[in-house]
Amino acid sequence: MPKQPSHIAINRHGMYLFRIVIPQTLRSAFNLQREIRRSLKTDSKRLALRRARQYAAKYEAVFDKVLNRMSNDDDVLSQDEIEFELGLEAAQGLVGSRSDLGAWSSAEQRVEAPETALSDEAMEERLRQREVAFLLTGAYMRPVPPAKQATANRLLELTAPYPATQLRKILPTVLAEMVKQAISPLYAVSTQTIPLKPEAMTLSLFDLWAMNWEHEVALNRRKSPNTQADEQGHARRLTVLSEGKPIGALTAEDFNKIYALIPAIKSSRGTKIKIDLDSDPSSILATDDESKISGRTAEKISVRLGALHAFAYKKELTNVSPEKTDKPRIDFNPPGFKADEKIFTKSDLRAIFSGYIYTDTSIGTSQKVFPYQFWLPLLGLFTGGRLNELCQLDTDDVGFDEETGLYSIDIIDDPKGKAHSKVLKNAASRRILPIHDELIRIGFLNFVAAAKAESRSKLFSDGLTYSEKKGWGGVATTFFTRIPSASTKYAGYFHQVGIRERNADGSSDSKNFHSFRHTFIDFVKNSSVESAMLLESFTGHAKKDKSEADSYGTGIYLSRKYRILNEVDFPVDLSHISYSDFQSRLGVQLEQSIAKHRSN
Repeated sequence: MPKQPSHIAINRHGMYLFRIVIPQTLRSAFNLQREIRRSLKTDSKRLALRRARQYAAKYEAVFDKVLNRMSNDDDVLSQDEIEFELGLEAAQGLVGSRSDLGAWSSAEQRVEAPETALSDEAMEERLRQREVAFLLTGAYMRPVPPAKQATANRLLELTAPYPATQLRKILPTVLAEMVKQAISPLYAVSTQTIPLKPEAMTLSLFDLWAMNWEHEVALNRRKSPNTQADEQGHARRLTVLSEGKPIGALTAEDFNKIYALIPAIKSSRGTKIKIDLDSDPSSILATDDESKISGRTAEKISVRLGALHAFAYKKELTNVSPEKTDKPRIDFNPPGFKADEKIFTKSDLRAIFSGYIYTDTSIGTSQKVFPYQFWLPLLGLFTGGRLNELCQLDTDDVGFDEETGLYSIDIIDDPKGKAHSKVLKNAASRRILPIHDELIRIGFLNFVAAAKAESRSKLFSDGLTYSEKKGWGGVATTFFTRIPSASTKYAGYFHQVGIRERNADGSSDSKNFHSFRHTFIDFVKNSSVESAMLLESFTGHAKKDKSEADSYGTGIYLSRKYRILNEVDFPVDLSHISYSDFQSRLGVQLEQSIAKHRSN
């Protein structure tokens, strides 16, 4: 019997169906569905095949489009962003919608819409209805029952000020508030004023952030020092924009004004903003000849304001419901905007691995040379690890799996309270990575063995030191990415090899050590379908349906990851590189630098 083509199936009525497997990285946005099915409305196999080919081309193009957007994003799209991108495609009729996005109709009433492009407003409305349908039914493809349609319409009305991308988090709270106040979905939310706590009239937004941070810590929600520094900077800016008003005195109009001003904040490139409750907002707003913060940064500050507002409302520090504020949509790609390239090109990689660290007997403008300078770019290339994850490795984090005969690197954090502890971005970052054959050839295992023989706890303790703010990666960041300035002539390694420069406005370009991570993601995703499906197990990115075994499995799973990693094409010649060659070329400077570092 001839084999049935994979893209079609036949139902019990003799009608043909189109089917396509959803890439694993996108399944969380399809309620964990493995595949999409769609009626071809014919019992003719010839006609079914023709229609199936058209559908297949269309779906694969959409999947590629969303996956490419994820690869070009900073640290890969979040769950909400994946939902939004797929929702946009569904709203345009390019992919099968998981719910009836147009109206609260039953399954019998639904018909396929013509595949015409919709306006931004129409797409936004469909996405909003889709999120409400999911909340009320628990499944995207399930229609809202007639008994719940009034509730659905009321939820849409109450969340009108919020963009569709935020409804996933907001809708459960709004529904709970409706139930709590025992109101009818057909009538407005009660506007009864609740007496505020006394501190509401003394806490600024910055004070509120500090209070919220302590609350998060008490709930054991661990965040990195870098996250704390970022949030603190956001709170500083929000305090200035609020003119120092206490949280209890801010009106809905005040919140709306702050939201509107956020995209106009001038880029400070790391400059700390002094908190002055009497300062004018214009002090941090960009003039016509000054650059503004990026859309991504504006979105983060806007989200921070929303989180602080929700926290204050929950703690009875404001009577202004978050539902009453208007959050403008952030334009990530304004006219004339061109995103900086974050991925290393082939010529960039050639420049990095032919620089003095890997070929010369001179150490350039650097006064010291250490093993981490040799190994970190190689580890970044072959693991896609974040810089701090690699810098903080213990010697015991490199291990051997007896079942498979493979060596691996364990990316894991330390228990809370340990001095100079290893920290990760989140729990999903914990993972086991196979060691690429090229790293073994270059001498990585011999280097690790030497470190263990010397009873060193940290793999890169020679040259790296711990910082409360930057963890173990601060020194390495400076070495690789520093750009000379009028006050400091020292140039980092990337600048010395010609791949990191200042832009015309004085800001630095986007090429930094994290570019190794973007580059690794690009290489893995373009290697094979199987490698793309396991991408998060290599990079430690969070996804809704990801289990600990996805990243932390050993045995057969480690063997599979090892095979896939060694099948990835890394387009740079490293045949001239070995650690023994590095030691022979720069051995004198290496020994002197290590001895001096250990004596301090």
